[in-house]
Amino acid sequence: MQPAQPQKLTPIRKTYIWGTEDWMLSWFNEGLEDVPLLIKIIKAREALSVQVHPGNAFAEEKEHKSGKTEMWYVLDCEPGAYLYYGLKHKISEDEFRKRIQNQTILEVCRKMPVKKGDVFYIPAGLLHAIGAGITVAEIQQSSDVTYRVYDYNRENANHEKRPLHIEKAALVAGFMPPLAGHRPMGPRIRKNGYSRTLLVQCPYFVVQLYEISESVTDDTAGGFQSLLILEGEGVLKTRFGEMSLKAGDSIYLPKETGDYQIIGTLQLLRSTAERK
Repeated sequence: MQPAQPQKLTPIRKTYIWGTEDWMLSWFNEGLEDVPLLIKIIKAREALSVQVHPGNAFAEEKEHKSGKTEMWYVLDCEPGAYLYYGLKHKISEDEFRKRIQNQTILEVCRKMPVKKGDVFYIPAGLLHAIGAGITVAEIQQSSDVTYRVYDYNRENANHEKRPLHIEKAALVAGFMPPLAGHRPMGPRIRKNGYSRTLLVQCPYFVVQLYEISESVTDDTAGGFQSLLILEGEGVLKTRFGEMSLKAGDSIYLPKETGDYQIIGTLQLLRSTAERK
């Protein structure tokens, strides 16, 4: 049963050969097994693999899971950090397969320098890879289906290379440069006591950046909300009482929350699920 009142969630830490993921909202949280969003903080000590995710139809047929569209909001990065975001130009499926096999896929991937506050929308089918020295907040469909196409010839602790997924990747990848940009989809709108910026709106989620200087009032009439506190501190007030907020907190607001107010000086990501 889903929580009927606001919850401060306990992150789940996952450690990989390239760094860590803190799962801030996921099916691991009690009562949220069916939550349609997965929200992570990813810290990349080394570059992640170049990968692609399937859309709903393919994932449901082949993996019995939902597809995976996602977005990144860059929280921090080392000087000179970069990531890979789609392709430089159109290629054929045959070229795609050959470049995976001869390990030259990076030659056609779009290399993007990053800075704090950058936004990347990654629909299913788009090749991508987080680079070394980057920390992002990742909001995505609640799915772990990933097809790896390049992994820098790395080995795990048992001296085994992680498998590539050439056939499935070739069936779901788009072979064109990304259609969307890597900037917020909406302008920064200033209000009394806060501002909000639409970062990404897609068929699966809406993510907004709130920069609160005094307070903001909202409600959950449209469905549950996730609040990921990035900076600062404050207080959440609802009909259920008050909850302190600080950087690193992940708050789940069920639809039953109703009206709420946040008071303080803080920055947060507000994520909601689009049900289409």
